[in-house]
Amino acid sequence: MRSFRSSAIVFSLIIGVCPVGPGAVVGAGSTTDPLLLAQAAAPMSADEAAALVVATSGGRILGVRLDDKARPGVYHVKVLLAGGRVRVYLVDAGSGRILQ
Repeated sequence: MRSFRSSAIVFSLIIGVCPVGPGAVVGAGSTTDPLLLAQAAAPMSADEAAALVVATSGGRILGVRLDDKARPGVYHVKVLLAGGRVRVYLVDAGSGRILQ
């Protein structure tokens, strides 16, 4: 016999209500919005950092690296912007915030 709680969870998953609270991400690939991915569970991946910078800048990613020495836990995301300019964005891997 199923308990009421497990039945409620199954029902809420069927109708698309998240039983674990607002803002939670349920299941892999449940969102493709890079800004929401950045707010999901930390630390973020290099792909997520790149997606966040693309959404912010509209540029094309040239490279992503995680800084292990000078600023641990910070991604350096190099982007080619309109007009041929190159810019490096710093993204905090823990919080998903763009630092620069």
